[in-house]
Amino acid sequence: MYPLVARLVFIAIVAGLTSPAAAQTPAARARLGLDTGQFFELAGTCALDLTPVKAVIVGGVAAGALKPAEALEQLEKQLEAIRAHVEGQGGHLRLLERVRTLRTPSPRASDREPPFVVVQRLRAEFVASAPVDTILQRMIELGLDRFGDNVLADSGSRRDTVIRFTIGDLGAKLSDLQQRCTVAAWQSWCATSAAAGTCPAQPPPTLQLQMLTVRSEEKLLRPDGGADYWRLNVNRVQQAVDAPELLGNVTVHLIGTISLLYRNDATP
Repeated sequence: MYPLVARLVFIAIVAGLTSPAAAQTPAARARLGLDTGQFFELAGTCALDLTPVKAVIVGGVAAGALKPAEALEQLEKQLEAIRAHVEGQGGHLRLLERVRTLRTPSPRASDREPPFVVVQRLRAEFVASAPVDTILQRMIELGLDRFGDNVLADSGSRRDTVIRFTIGDLGAKLSDLQQRCTVAAWQSWCATSAAAGTCPAQPPPTLQLQMLTVRSEEKLLRPDGGADYWRLNVNRVQQAVDAPELLGNVTVHLIGTISLLYRNDATP
Protein backbone atom coordinates (compact mmCIF):
# COMPACT_ATOMS: atom_id res chain seq x y z
CA MET A 1 0.00 0.00 0.00
CA TYR A 2 1.44 3.38 -1.12
CA PRO A 3 1.56 6.14 1.43
CA LEU A 4 -1.18 8.77 0.96
CA VAL A 5 1.22 11.46 -0.28
CA ALA A 6 2.77 9.13 -2.90
CA ARG A 7 -0.66 8.08 -4.16
CA LEU A 8 -1.74 11.73 -4.58
CA VAL A 9 1.42 12.54 -6.55
CA PHE A 10 0.93 9.52 -8.82
CA ILE A 11 -2.72 10.46 -9.50
CA ALA A 12 -1.69 14.04 -10.30
CA ILE A 13 0.94 12.88 -12.84
CA VAL A 14 -1.52 10.58 -14.64
CA ALA A 15 -4.20 13.28 -14.69
CA GLY A 16 -1.73 15.76 -16.14
CA LEU A 17 -0.74 13.40 -18.95
CA THR A 18 -4.35 12.60 -19.90
CA SER A 19 -5.87 16.06 -19.48
CA PRO A 20 -6.99 18.00 -22.62
CA ALA A 21 -4.55 20.80 -21.82
CA ALA A 22 -1.60 18.42 -21.78
CA ALA A 23 -2.60 16.94 -25.12
CA GLN A 24 -2.55 20.25 -26.94
CA THR A 25 1.05 20.00 -28.19
CA PRO A 26 1.91 17.53 -30.98
CA ALA A 27 4.61 15.90 -28.82
CA ALA A 28 2.19 15.22 -25.97
CA ARG A 29 -0.45 13.88 -28.35
CA ALA A 30 2.11 11.55 -29.95
CA ARG A 31 3.16 10.15 -26.52
CA LEU A 32 -0.51 9.40 -25.81
CA GLY A 33 -1.03 7.76 -29.20
CA LEU A 34 -3.39 10.51 -30.40
CA ASP A 35 -3.72 12.19 -33.83
CA THR A 36 -0.98 14.78 -34.16
CA GLY A 37 -2.73 16.85 -36.85
CA GLN A 38 -3.83 20.40 -36.13
CA PHE A 39 -7.05 21.89 -37.45
CA PHE A 40 -7.45 25.50 -38.52
CA GLU A 41 -10.44 27.42 -39.81
CA LEU A 42 -9.68 29.46 -42.94
CA ALA A 43 -11.77 32.35 -44.25
CA GLY A 44 -11.73 34.31 -47.49
CA THR A 45 -13.83 36.63 -49.63
CA CYS A 46 -14.22 37.03 -53.40
CA ALA A 47 -16.51 38.55 -56.02
CA LEU A 48 -18.30 37.45 -59.19
CA ASP A 49 -20.57 39.22 -61.68
CA LEU A 50 -23.58 37.43 -63.17
CA THR A 51 -25.32 38.50 -66.38
CA PRO A 52 -28.70 37.10 -67.52
CA VAL A 53 -28.59 34.77 -70.50
CA LYS A 54 -32.33 34.27 -71.09
CA ALA A 55 -35.43 36.44 -71.30
CA VAL A 56 -38.69 34.69 -70.41
CA ILE A 57 -42.28 35.69 -71.14
CA VAL A 58 -44.49 34.14 -68.47
CA GLY A 59 -48.24 33.76 -68.86
CA GLY A 60 -50.97 31.66 -70.39
CA VAL A 61 -53.74 31.32 -72.93
CA ALA A 62 -57.39 30.81 -72.00
CA ALA A 63 -60.14 29.55 -74.30
CA GLY A 64 -63.82 29.25 -73.38
CA ALA A 65 -66.84 27.60 -74.97
CA LEU A 66 -70.09 25.86 -74.17
CA LYS A 67 -68.46 22.46 -74.72
CA PRO A 68 -64.95 21.22 -73.77
CA ALA A 69 -64.12 20.02 -77.29
CA GLU A 70 -64.83 23.43 -78.76
CA ALA A 71 -62.65 25.20 -76.17
CA LEU A 72 -59.77 22.76 -76.70
CA GLU A 73 -59.91 23.21 -80.47
CA GLN A 74 -59.75 26.98 -80.09
CA LEU A 75 -56.86 26.71 -77.61
CA GLU A 76 -54.79 24.48 -79.91
CA LYS A 77 -55.16 26.95 -82.79
CA GLN A 78 -53.95 29.84 -80.60
CA LEU A 79 -51.03 27.83 -79.26
CA GLU A 80 -49.99 26.78 -82.76
CA ALA A 81 -49.86 30.42 -83.88
CA ILE A 82 -47.95 31.48 -80.74
CA ARG A 83 -45.44 28.64 -81.12
CA ALA A 84 -44.74 29.58 -84.75
CA HIS A 85 -44.13 33.20 -83.72
CA VAL A 86 -41.84 32.25 -80.80
CA GLU A 87 -39.75 29.86 -82.89
CA GLY A 88 -39.57 32.43 -85.68
CA GLN A 89 -37.91 34.78 -83.19
CA GLY A 90 -35.35 32.11 -82.23
CA GLY A 91 -37.16 31.22 -79.01
CA HIS A 92 -38.51 28.09 -77.36
CA LEU A 93 -42.08 27.63 -76.12
CA ARG A 94 -42.54 25.51 -73.00
CA LEU A 95 -46.06 24.33 -72.22
CA LEU A 96 -46.70 23.75 -68.53
CA GLU A 97 -49.96 22.88 -66.76
CA ARG A 98 -53.23 22.76 -68.66
CA VAL A 99 -56.21 23.38 -66.39
CA ARG A 100 -59.90 22.84 -67.14
CA THR A 101 -62.46 24.87 -65.22
CA LEU A 102 -66.25 24.63 -65.28
CA ARG A 103 -68.86 26.72 -63.54
CA THR A 104 -72.61 26.69 -63.37
CA PRO A 105 -74.11 29.24 -65.77
CA SER A 106 -75.63 32.31 -64.14
CA PRO A 107 -79.33 32.97 -64.66
CA ARG A 108 -78.50 36.60 -65.45
CA ALA A 109 -78.81 37.31 -69.15
CA SER A 110 -75.89 39.77 -69.05
CA ASP A 111 -73.39 37.10 -67.99
CA ARG A 112 -71.74 36.10 -71.25
CA GLU A 113 -68.76 34.11 -69.87
CA PRO A 114 -68.81 30.55 -71.24
CA PRO A 115 -69.24 27.77 -68.67
CA PHE A 116 -66.16 25.80 -69.74
CA VAL A 117 -62.70 27.44 -69.80
CA VAL A 118 -59.36 25.73 -70.43
CA VAL A 119 -56.15 27.56 -69.49
CA GLN A 120 -52.66 26.64 -70.73
CA ARG A 121 -49.74 27.99 -68.71
CA LEU A 122 -46.59 28.63 -70.73
CA ARG A 123 -43.10 30.11 -70.77
CA ALA A 124 -41.54 31.52 -73.93
CA GLU A 125 -37.74 31.63 -73.63
CA PHE A 126 -35.37 33.78 -75.71
CA VAL A 127 -31.83 35.06 -75.52
CA ALA A 128 -31.55 37.97 -73.10
CA SER A 129 -30.94 40.45 -75.94
CA ALA A 130 -34.13 39.53 -77.84
CA PRO A 131 -36.68 42.31 -78.57
CA VAL A 132 -39.06 40.99 -75.93
CA ASP A 133 -41.45 43.96 -75.98
CA THR A 134 -42.19 43.51 -79.68
CA ILE A 135 -42.45 39.74 -79.23
CA LEU A 136 -44.84 40.16 -76.30
CA GLN A 137 -47.08 42.50 -78.27
CA ARG A 138 -47.45 39.96 -81.06
CA MET A 139 -48.10 37.12 -78.58
CA ILE A 140 -50.94 39.14 -77.07
CA GLU A 141 -52.41 39.66 -80.54
CA LEU A 142 -52.26 35.88 -81.10
CA GLY A 143 -54.11 35.04 -77.89
CA LEU A 144 -51.85 35.45 -74.84
CA ASP A 145 -54.35 36.77 -72.26
CA ARG A 146 -53.05 35.58 -68.88
CA PHE A 147 -49.88 37.07 -67.41
CA GLY A 148 -47.48 36.02 -64.67
CA ASP A 149 -47.65 32.70 -62.81
CA ASN A 150 -51.23 32.91 -61.52
CA VAL A 151 -52.91 32.20 -64.85
CA LEU A 152 -56.14 30.96 -63.28
CA ALA A 153 -57.08 34.41 -61.98
CA ASP A 154 -58.34 37.16 -64.24
CA SER A 155 -55.91 40.06 -63.99
CA GLY A 156 -58.48 42.79 -63.62
CA SER A 157 -56.73 45.82 -62.18
CA ARG A 158 -53.82 43.73 -60.81
CA ARG A 159 -50.44 44.10 -62.48
CA ASP A 160 -48.29 41.00 -63.04
CA THR A 161 -44.65 40.76 -64.09
CA VAL A 162 -44.76 39.09 -67.49
CA ILE A 163 -41.10 39.40 -68.61
CA ARG A 164 -38.29 37.97 -66.50
CA PHE A 165 -34.61 37.21 -66.93
CA THR A 166 -32.66 34.15 -65.80
CA ILE A 167 -28.97 33.60 -65.10
CA GLY A 168 -28.61 30.04 -66.34
CA ASP A 169 -26.37 27.28 -64.89
CA LEU A 170 -26.08 28.97 -61.51
CA GLY A 171 -24.50 25.84 -60.04
CA ALA A 172 -21.42 26.12 -62.30
CA LYS A 173 -21.09 29.82 -61.55
CA LEU A 174 -21.30 29.23 -57.79
CA SER A 175 -18.65 26.53 -58.16
CA ASP A 176 -16.42 29.10 -59.83
CA LEU A 177 -17.11 31.56 -57.02
CA GLN A 178 -16.29 28.88 -54.43
CA GLN A 179 -12.96 28.20 -56.13
CA ARG A 180 -12.10 31.90 -56.14
CA CYS A 181 -12.94 32.24 -52.46
CA THR A 182 -10.94 29.10 -51.63
CA VAL A 183 -7.85 30.55 -53.34
CA ALA A 184 -8.31 33.83 -51.45
CA ALA A 185 -8.66 32.01 -48.11
CA TRP A 186 -5.56 29.89 -48.81
CA GLN A 187 -3.49 32.92 -49.74
CA SER A 188 -4.54 34.68 -46.54
CA TRP A 189 -3.63 31.60 -44.52
CA CYS A 190 -0.21 31.29 -46.16
CA ALA A 191 0.58 34.86 -45.14
CA THR A 192 0.16 34.05 -41.43
CA SER A 193 2.88 32.94 -39.03
CA ALA A 194 1.00 29.71 -38.32
CA ALA A 195 1.60 28.58 -41.89
CA ALA A 196 5.37 28.67 -41.24
CA GLY A 197 6.12 29.29 -44.92
CA THR A 198 5.27 25.72 -45.97
CA CYS A 199 2.27 26.52 -48.17
CA PRO A 200 2.11 25.14 -51.70
CA ALA A 201 1.05 27.52 -54.43
CA GLN A 202 -2.40 25.95 -54.87
CA PRO A 203 -4.90 25.07 -52.12
CA PRO A 204 -4.71 21.39 -51.15
CA PRO A 205 -7.68 19.16 -52.07
CA THR A 206 -8.06 18.20 -48.41
CA LEU A 207 -9.64 21.56 -47.53
CA GLN A 208 -13.16 20.94 -46.23
CA LEU A 209 -15.94 23.37 -47.07
CA GLN A 210 -17.85 24.53 -44.02
CA MET A 211 -20.01 27.26 -45.57
CA LEU A 212 -20.07 29.57 -48.59
CA THR A 213 -22.31 32.58 -48.00
CA VAL A 214 -23.21 34.68 -51.04
CA ARG A 215 -24.95 38.06 -51.15
CA SER A 216 -25.57 40.57 -53.91
CA GLU A 217 -24.11 44.05 -53.54
CA GLU A 218 -27.39 45.66 -54.58
CA LYS A 219 -31.02 45.07 -53.71
CA LEU A 220 -33.03 43.51 -56.53
CA LEU A 221 -36.73 43.54 -57.30
CA ARG A 222 -38.54 40.28 -56.60
CA PRO A 223 -41.38 38.79 -58.69
CA ASP A 224 -43.58 38.56 -55.57
CA GLY A 225 -43.02 42.23 -54.71
CA GLY A 226 -40.49 44.35 -52.86
CA ALA A 227 -36.73 44.50 -53.19
CA ASP A 228 -34.08 42.61 -51.25
CA TYR A 229 -30.54 41.28 -51.50
CA TRP A 230 -29.89 37.95 -53.13
CA ARG A 231 -28.77 35.57 -50.37
CA LEU A 232 -27.46 32.08 -51.17
CA ASN A 233 -25.79 29.50 -48.94
CA VAL A 234 -23.75 26.47 -49.99
CA ASN A 235 -22.36 23.88 -47.56
CA ARG A 236 -21.14 20.29 -47.56
CA VAL A 237 -24.70 18.94 -47.43
CA GLN A 238 -26.54 21.40 -49.69
CA GLN A 239 -24.76 22.03 -52.98
CA ALA A 240 -27.73 22.72 -55.30
CA VAL A 241 -29.19 26.22 -55.20
CA ASP A 242 -32.18 27.53 -57.15
CA ALA A 243 -31.52 30.65 -59.19
CA PRO A 244 -33.90 33.55 -58.51
CA GLU A 245 -35.41 35.26 -61.53
CA LEU A 246 -34.65 38.88 -62.33
CA LEU A 247 -37.23 41.45 -63.40
CA GLY A 248 -34.71 43.37 -65.51
CA ASN A 249 -31.75 42.62 -67.74
CA VAL A 250 -29.16 43.79 -65.21
CA THR A 251 -25.79 42.50 -64.03
CA VAL A 252 -25.76 41.11 -60.49
CA HIS A 253 -22.60 41.69 -58.43
CA LEU A 254 -22.05 38.90 -55.91
CA ILE A 255 -19.79 38.88 -52.85
CA GLY A 256 -18.85 35.50 -51.42
CA THR A 257 -17.49 34.65 -47.96
CA ILE A 258 -16.12 31.16 -47.43
CA SER A 259 -15.25 29.15 -44.33
CA LEU A 260 -12.91 26.15 -44.71
CA LEU A 261 -11.46 23.57 -42.36
CA TYR A 262 -7.76 22.78 -42.87
CA ARG A 263 -5.90 19.89 -41.27
CA ASN A 264 -2.19 20.59 -40.86
CA ASP A 265 -0.11 17.48 -40.13
CA ALA A 266 2.41 18.85 -37.66
CA THR A 267 5.62 16.97 -36.88
CA PRO A 268 5.91 16.03 -33.21
